[in-house]
Amino acid sequence: MDRFLLPEAVALVTGASRGIGRAISVGLAEAGADVIGVARDASALDELGADLTLLGRRFEALPVDLATENGPLEAAERAWAWRGRVDVLVNTAGMIVRSEVPDVSIEEWNAQFATNVRAPFFLTQAIGGRMHSRGGGAVVNVTSVAAEVTTRAPTVYASSKAALVQMTRVLAVRWAPVVRVNAVGPSYVRTALNEAWLDEEANRRFVLDRTPLGRVGEPADAVGAAVFLASPAASYITGQDLLVDGGWTAQ
Repeated sequence: MDRFLLPEAVALVTGASRGIGRAISVGLAEAGADVIGVARDASALDELGADLTLLGRRFEALPVDLATENGPLEAAERAWAWRGRVDVLVNTAGMIVRSEVPDVSIEEWNAQFATNVRAPFFLTQAIGGRMHSRGGGAVVNVTSVAAEVTTRAPTVYASSKAALVQMTRVLAVRWAPVVRVNAVGPSYVRTALNEAWLDEEANRRFVLDRTPLGRVGEPADAVGAAVFLASPAASYITGQDLLVDGGWTAQ
């Protein structure tokens, strides 16, 4: 079972301060990786660092806003400088514009794509390119079931996640066989981004009625898939969007 572990690996996780990103950071540390966490909330990163230190792992906090034009390159430079390498990149940072088609503004569109598409692309460009030059690495993007099927997810959000899925596939082909690029696509997960939405009975019922496993997802549900795709156990897997959806798309 050692192939599922990441002993002494250096993992860079965006959106690491909360939700799925935080859960994946802990999972990577439990698998043996040292973690670089990127998020805007410095205090939340400090709390994560304390937890990972208790697991015996090293942690570096990078309080960077990836939605800015210079954010991805700044994060890449600082992350690589920490240990002189990054073995695993997990792009988790995301946001949701809830306006629907008639009301979406250009500012909302740009903000959505800046966080969900532009940031992971340019961070992956910087980190993945160095991985390729160095001889190996793994990238895991956190997408959404909304990229694969029509749900009640807002149109702009679903479109941004679909772009991230296609980016995953294209980079997997471009960088093969040196760097593997995959994605994890959760369905509705209870995080700060959508907790209020899920608290509405009609929305929660919509999700439960379409989920054969009969519950709303939790951040921990995405951890196993992400750590697996980052690990040597997935060495023959690239270009895939592994859906963690409670059976939603099986119907």
